[in-house]
Amino acid sequence: PAKLTEAVKAKRYGVFKDPVLNTVPVNFLSSADTTGGNSGSAALNKRGELIGLAFDGTLDSIISDWDFNAANTRDIQVDVRYILWNMKHVDKADNLLKEMNAL
Repeated sequence: PAKLTEAVKAKRYGVFKDPVLNTVPVNFLSSADTTGGNSGSAALNKRGELIGLAFDGTLDSIISDWDFNAANTRDIQVDVRYILWNMKHVDKADNLLKEMNAL
C-alpha cells in the first residue's frame, strides 16, 4: 500500500523503531508449539506483556502435531511493534491506540 511505502521511505518509525535493527521489526520466530487455527494467538514475554501474534509456522513445524521437535519447530509471529506502528503511522488509528492505552 502507498501509505506504508511512504512511511517506510520517510523512516517515520517513532517509538516503534528497534535501535539494533534501525527500523520497525516486522516478525520474529518463536519456539511456541502451535497448530492449525492458532493464528492470532498472543505471544507474551516473561513479564506477561504482549509481544506478538501467531501468524504461521515454518515448514519444519507442520508435523509438530504428531512429533514436536524443539530443535527445529518454529512459529512465525508478527511483532506487536509492527502492528502498533501500522496503526499509528499508516492507518492513523490514533483513537484506537488511545482507547487501548497503547501510546
